[in-house]
Amino acid sequence: MPVVKDPDQVPLTPVYTIVVHGDGEASVDGQAVHRIVGQDPRDAALADVQLRAAQRGHPVRVNAKEPDGTVWPLIVDYDGEVTPLDRPHPAPPAPAPAPPAPAPATAPAPATAPAADQHPQPGWEDPPPPEYQELLTKSQAALAAGDLAAAAVIAGDLEDALDDAFGPTHPYTVNALAMRAYAATLLQDWPAALELHLQTAQRRHQAQAPRAETLRLVRNAHVVWRFLAQRTEQHPEAHDPAAAARWAPELVRVLTLTGLEPAVLETVRSVSARLPATA
Repeated sequence: MPVVKDPDQVPLTPVYTIVVHGDGEASVDGQAVHRIVGQDPRDAALADVQLRAAQRGHPVRVNAKEPDGTVWPLIVDYDGEVTPLDRPHPAPPAPAPAPPAPAPATAPAPATAPAADQHPQPGWEDPPPPEYQELLTKSQAALAAGDLAAAAVIAGDLEDALDDAFGPTHPYTVNALAMRAYAATLLQDWPAALELHLQTAQRRHQAQAPRAETLRLVRNAHVVWRFLAQRTEQHPEAHDPAAAARWAPELVRVLTLTGLEPAVLETVRSVSARLPATA
């Protein structure tokens, strides 16, 4: 049964567009979807959107376009459930007009320049310093080119360099670790993706990073663990109950540490109770 009971409660934006092309490939919002040999392009595209839903922490809206031009409005949840709709997605409300600009005020006094030895903590969205930009750019370029293995390796080199310079819980380092988690997911290296998502979420929690992104990473870890624990239509090749059993205690620990929804924690405990015992 679809988990979305009331489609009207799903945010009106974003609405992702899946296109299944006549050559057997698929794209999401114009970006080609990476898929394993023999995988149905629809399943690959839905799995891509599923990860986007997990990153947002709620179901998302999708228009799935077939090669013959048929468009199917769907809602995709982060656990992989797909809810077809019998009507198009409603249009989002028009943005409110911007308020008039305030009258110019007296210019404030210039701020005192910080002392030379002051190094304010960067924000979590800030890029690393210029001397690390080359590695970052190379990893992003490899990812865009579909060379996922190279992107993962370069992101690992970047993380090592930032760890040496700033420490493991610094925003620069943790963001590089998140890049590795994303690359492992695209590579469908599910045990590595699970481990890296858990590490990233824990380090963000330790560093008191913005909570919303931390919880999205934990939800990603939960989705990947479910691929290991239970055979799914999206990723049947990921099914590895023994690996899921090994990782269940660590997943429960990080879920508890970060305070994810109790229902998710209870689901993990229920599923893990049915997994084979590990040595």
